[in-house]
Parts: sequence; structure tokens; C-alpha cells
Amino acid sequence: MAVASPSPRIAYGCLTHVALPVEFPPFVEPIRLGAAQADGALNLRDLAPEWEPHHPILGSLAGIFAMKNHVLAHHPDAGRIGLCQYRKFVSKRRISRAVAPSYKAMDLVTPQALSRELLDDVMRPDADWLLARPFLLSNWRKHSDTLEQYSRVHQPQDLLRFVAEAVEQKLLDPPEVTSFLGEEVMLPGGLELGVFPATFWIPTVTAIENVVRACVERYRVVREGYDARAWAFCTERLGSYLLLRHLRALRSSKGGPFPWRRTVPNVGPGRFFGRLNLITQGADDYVIGT
Repeated sequence: MAVASPSPRIAYGCLTHVALPVEFPPFVEPIRLGAAQADGALNLRDLAPEWEPHHPILGSLAGIFAMKNHVLAHHPDAGRIGLCQYRKFVSKRRISRAVAPSYKAMDLVTPQALSRELLDDVMRPDADWLLARPFLLSNWRKHSDTLEQYSRVHQPQDLLRFVAEAVEQKLLDPPEVTSFLGEEVMLPGGLELGVFPATFWIPTVTAIENVVRACVERYRVVREGYDARAWAFCTERLGSYLLLRHLRALRSSKGGPFPWRRTVPNVGPGRFFGRLNLITQGADDYVIGT
């Protein structure tokens, strides 16, 4: 009888700039940003000092670059990379039926409902991928795509500058620009939430880091409030697109078109896709931007 191969080793980081609201499983390593940094911890200032001054405008995106450096330095044999944030994580199954009011792709769950044992069970992946379920930007009332949706909630010129730099650095081919801006499907969190094969995640994040570096150096635009993290919002959209592009290519190579256009079913094994969760005390504590 054939013996199943062991799952590739996982390196899993939790990005946080505050004290963690729950006790995560022992395989999850906190990557500390901002005021949460401490002597002897895995800190942004030590893992990616280049990005510490830019943490206010990048948010958790700076932690992604720190995590990449941490994996390369301390987990070079990791076959999978996992990411969560201090309040957001992807679970293998639904653990709450409280849907976020303005973000139907995400559930709300209280800290009291999350034991370490439960988190160990639902966050430990069964496959190389564990992604938040994608959703359609369009609905029966209104057509939408990446550019329209971004323009509705942010400054569109930021996304266009970001895309131009991605083309200059050959992360996107010029003909892909219309496909990216016209994409109707989004994977929440992009490359920042979930579990990914290291062979995909590390080179993709490295390429995006180069795009972000160029944008930070070239466009010294200061945005107020929520829009201060413009490059992080751009990265989420591009990361989602690069994931979809990769998964579509995998699907096509196995014989069959990728079906995420008007509907959003699973692709391949259902265990690739889980549920995005936000840790919150309730409606008064619920803020989509955190």
C-alpha cells in the first residue's frame, strides 16, 4: 500500500502591531511591527529595517516583507508559507455564522470562542494552499471590476501608478493590464492571508516588494486617513490577480477552463479554500479597515 508523503514543512507568521487578542497555535510566529516590537522578538526593525520607516504608510504589508526575509534566513526548508494578522486569519472551515455587515466574504468571531486548540485545528492546512474564498466584485445590480471598485473607495491614480511600475518591472505583461484592471473576481487579502506554496509565494512577494520600493521612492504622495496605506491596497489587488493567474494556469494544465468568471465555485480540491475571519468583540468593535 502506498504511503502518503508528509506535508511540506510550514513557516507561519502572524503580523501584529499590538498585543495579540488570542493565543495562536505554537506553529504561528508573531512578526512584530510598530509599538509591538520588543527585544528578542521577531521585529520588523531587525528582519526588514529598510521598511520600518515606511510602516505608517504600508501597514501589515511591511510585515510581509519581514516575513519573507525571516523565511529565507531561518526557514529555508519550508515548503509552505502561512500568514495571518492579529485580527484576521483564514480557517479550513467556518467557525462562525456572523457575517461581516459590509464584507460578506468574512465572518466575525469573538476571542472567547477561539481556544488555542481550535485555532490549531482550523489554521493547520491540509494542502499546499489555504485561501479565503474569492468573491465577485459585480452583483446583479451593478457591474464592477478592479479599477471601478478601487476608484470607488480609494484614489485611482495610485493604482494606475502601481500597475505602470509592475509593467516596467515585467511583473505584468503590457497586454495583461486590461485583464488586471478588468478582473471581476477578488481573493481577499491577496498574498497576505492564508497558506501558499513557498515556491510561488517567495518569488512573487520579492517581485511585489520591488514594485512597492519603486513607488515609495518615486511617488512621495501623502494621503490622509485610510488612504495613507495606498500601496498596501494596491498590493492586495495585484496579489489577488497574480494568485488567480497562477491558479487558472494550474487548472488549465489539468484540462479544463478555470470557472471563476460569472460564478465562484471551488477549483480543484475544496480543501484549498477556507473562510476569512475577523476577531472582534462585536458590532461596536467591528471596523473593516483594521
